[in-house]
Amino acid sequence: MALESWEWFVRLMEKGSFTHAAEELQLPQQTLSARLAALERELKCKLVVRSTPLTLTRAGEAFLAYAQEQEQARSLMLRQVGEVTVGGSGVLKVGISSMRGCVLMPHVLEQFHRSLPGVSVRLQEGTNEQLVRLAERNEADVVVAHFDETHPGVCVRPLYQEEVVLVVHSGLLEHVTGLPAEEAAARVRVEGLGMLRDCPFLLETVDDISGRVARVELQRAGIKPRGLVESESLITLLSLCAKGLGGVFCPTNMLNETDRLTGRLVRIGLSPDASYAISLGTPASAEAWTPAQMFEDVLGALFGDDGSLQRK
Repeated sequence: MALESWEWFVRLMEKGSFTHAAEELQLPQQTLSARLAALERELKCKLVVRSTPLTLTRAGEAFLAYAQEQEQARSLMLRQVGEVTVGGSGVLKVGISSMRGCVLMPHVLEQFHRSLPGVSVRLQEGTNEQLVRLAERNEADVVVAHFDETHPGVCVRPLYQEEVVLVVHSGLLEHVTGLPAEEAAARVRVEGLGMLRDCPFLLETVDDISGRVARVELQRAGIKPRGLVESESLITLLSLCAKGLGGVFCPTNMLNETDRLTGRLVRIGLSPDASYAISLGTPASAEAWTPAQMFEDVLGALFGDDGSLQRK
């Protein structure tokens, strides 16, 4: 059992169902169920109650703790073996939002895999709050997120400044204000978002930065921050915005990568509070690992404000 991977058992209990775990592991559900049955026969005890969601027995709780510990040890062993053989192997876990993944990862991973082709990358996508927790709990090697306070156990290195703007379809902007789109945008920049009181908005959830920025900016303008549509996906919101259904608060770097969706959208700048730092967070307790350091260096070289990461 020592070298066997128990990732499938850990994922099964994280997902709470054979269906979702099988999708993530890219295995047939029957294979996953058969593995669990074989493991229970080998241990001569029941580990999982097949309910919805799946729950652990007391024996299962003990085995899950063992499986998590063994997976960490196995991952460390594979990394150390890779370091002294082919220059790097194993899985690099990167926490990043889906939006930043779309913008940054095609460029970063192309260069990263040229240097370390033996290392695979697992992107762990989520809201900013979820990503910060990944770093705090040592559940990712590198996290790209906004860290807005002190986070014990996390080394934070500034990467670049991100700015959120409001984008509105030119037709909707003209309908709401009764002015030509460019004139309306100029007036809003001077007089404030209060001019758009009658505009519907498409909002990210409050757990992500754009969603929080949107609500602060709307409240400041005296507009009740209620969205026509709320979603965790900026791509979805931008698609709706491009149809003229509402305004979206979106980072400029996302807009620059989505010309197909945003060609007819008018950008309206917001207050200085809509600009914030995006940083790299790494667990302070993590041992030095070449792939993690290489990933940070590539990301910093391509997107860092000063062309490289400032190491502390």
